[in-house]
Amino acid sequence: PTDLFQGNGNPFDLEVDFTAQFKGPVSGHLSLKWQSRDHWWSKTDIGGFQQTKIKIGEMEYTSRNFGYTPQEVFNLFSLLQHGNGPLKTNVLGQKDRTKNGVSLACIQTDQFKFAWETHEFCIDNASHDLLSDEWEDPPAGNKTLKGRQQFTDYVDFDGKRYPKKFQFFKDGAEIVSANVIGLQASEFDPALLEPPKGAIERHMCPGITPPKLIKEIHPNFSGSVKSAGMVSMNLTILTDGSVGDIQIIHSGGQRIDEIAIETARKMKHKPAMCGDDPVVSDVGISFSFKEN
Repeated sequence: PTDLFQGNGNPFDLEVDFTAQFKGPVSGHLSLKWQSRDHWWSKTDIGGFQQTKIKIGEMEYTSRNFGYTPQEVFNLFSLLQHGNGPLKTNVLGQKDRTKNGVSLACIQTDQFKFAWETHEFCIDNASHDLLSDEWEDPPAGNKTLKGRQQFTDYVDFDGKRYPKKFQFFKDGAEIVSANVIGLQASEFDPALLEPPKGAIERHMCPGITPPKLIKEIHPNFSGSVKSAGMVSMNLTILTDGSVGDIQIIHSGGQRIDEIAIETARKMKHKPAMCGDDPVVSDVGISFSFKEN
């Protein structure tokens, strides 16, 4: 019932102030003009980064002034679309709790979207509002990282309940916090759907099959490792299954990053598919390393 972005509601404008942690807190702003799940416009500004994204049917157009989109922007959109659930969820169990005087139903699940993940969702028993979503990421070195999203200050809008405050934590540290400063019904201007010149095009069909790794290569960090950690990156998988752009999300140091990039470029994937047609898509990958 909180999902403004997948249902058949009326057009609306959403204005969000947010703060993301880079080497320190950086303030940003998001404007979203929404007509339907297949027709919308958004603009994101943070720390000199500017991005405009447009959805027209199954096509998505991105124009940005950097060579990549910072991970924190992906985290922001994930927070705002928190009602967009997985393709399949298996309920493993439920625990009733009380936190800050609020009675909670905390549900443990296995859920599948692009891969299986175990999550715990805590719901306010009185309002039925989703208050938190917690999970564990794959281990980095000898350490397992925990993720958590929190949602508060719900309001009624267009027959739904939507939070006005969002927080994203990684291993206990707040990575992104967002506050809705404007949410109102509004007429949609069709002129917004004119793709900017030079925009990146992506075919994003319903039920898109994500890329699948078919040739895995393990990096050889021998002689380059002086500590333990993880290097994470986003890969653009082209229609022939090869790797295009590579964006470092979490650096392991210059030499570690170079080895990881060299390894990733040698990998082979089955491309994402829209029906019988291969399409360009993006996928995340991580390599753990530790001192020999």
